[in-house]
Amino acid sequence: MGASLRLPTNPEVSVAVGPRIGVSGTGVDVDVSLMQQIQIAGERGARLDAANALRDLTEAEIEVIRWAVHCDVHAAFHRAIVDQERMRLAERVVSFQREVSRVVDRQIAAGEASPLALRLARAEVAQAEQVLVAAQQAFFASRVRLAQLSGWPVDAPPMPVGAAGSPADPPPLDRLREVAQARLPSLRANATRIREAEARSTLADREAWPRPSLGVQYRREGNPSAEGAYDVVMGVVSIPIPSFQRNQGDRARARADVTVAEAELEASRRLLDGELAAARSEVAAAAARARAYGTEILPLFEESLALLQRSFELGEIDLLALAIGRERLLRIQSDALGAQQDYFVALARLERVVGVDLRDHEESTR
Repeated sequence: MGASLRLPTNPEVSVAVGPRIGVSGTGVDVDVSLMQQIQIAGERGARLDAANALRDLTEAEIEVIRWAVHCDVHAAFHRAIVDQERMRLAERVVSFQREVSRVVDRQIAAGEASPLALRLARAEVAQAEQVLVAAQQAFFASRVRLAQLSGWPVDAPPMPVGAAGSPADPPPLDRLREVAQARLPSLRANATRIREAEARSTLADREAWPRPSLGVQYRREGNPSAEGAYDVVMGVVSIPIPSFQRNQGDRARARADVTVAEAELEASRRLLDGELAAARSEVAAAAARARAYGTEILPLFEESLALLQRSFELGEIDLLALAIGRERLLRIQSDALGAQQDYFVALARLERVVGVDLRDHEESTR
C-alpha cells in the first residue's frame, strides 16, 4: 500500500496575514500558498518493483522452510514405520517366549526338564516384555515427532499407515545436479534475493533525484489609497539543489546487499556439488544394505521362529540354544529394519538437497 502512493507527501498550505503601513494609511496584506511535492524520476514505479521483489523473496524463503518441513516429515514418517515394525517384532517375540514357557511347563510336568529351565523361560518372557515396552515407547515418540512436524494434534498423534517401500538406487549425479539447479528452493531464494537487492538499489538511485514542488500563491495587497487593494495570483515552482544529500547511505547499502546476495548464490552453487555427491552416496550405500536384507531376511522371521520352537519341542536344541537362536534372529531382523530406516532418512536428506520428491519426480519423467 505504501509503495503505491502517487505523491510522496501531503499538500502544504501556508497563510500569512499582516498590516501594510504607509503614509496614506494602513491596509491589510494576505498571502496564501498551496504547494505539492512531486516525483520526477519514476520513484513510484521503482517502489512498486521493490515491493514486488520483496514479496517474491518472502514467498521464496517460505518455500525453503516448507520444503525443509516436507523432507523432515518424510524422514519422520519412515522412522515411525520402522519403529512400528520394531514394536510388532517385540510383540511377536513376547508371544514366542510365552509359548516357549508353556512348552517348558509341559516338559516339567512330564519330567523332561528341570525347574531351572522354567525360571530361565520366565526370565526370557520378562525380558521380552521389557523390550516390548521400550519399543512401544519409541513408536509413540516417533508418532509424537511426526505430529509436531506435520501440525497434527500431539494428544492424538497420527498412526502411520502403509509400508516403507522398496529401496532403489538414486539417479545419476549429473541428473541430480540438473534438477537441483532448476528446482532447489534455497537456490531460487538466493536468486530472488539478488533481484530484490537490485530493485532496492534502483529505488535508492531514483530517490537521490531532487523532488520539486509545484503550487499556486494568492496574494492580496492592502492599499489604503482610493485605488483599493491588489489581488495577485502566481504559479510557484520550488526545486531543491542536490548538493550535499544525495541518498548516499541507502544507495551504498543497497549496492552492498547486491554484492552479498550474488556471493551467497555463487557459494551455494559451489557447495551444491559436494552436498549432492555426499547425500547420493549415503542413499546408494543404504539402498545396497537394505536390499541385502530385505528380500530374504525380513519375510522369513516368522518362519524362522516357528522352526526354532519346533526344534526345541522335539528336543533337538535346549533352552539356551533356543535363546541364542532367537536373539540372533531378532538382531538380524532389527539390523534389516535399521538399514531400511537409514535408506529413507538418507533419501529425505538427498531430497532436501535436490529440491524435489525423487520418487514422484522419476515417475513423472518416465
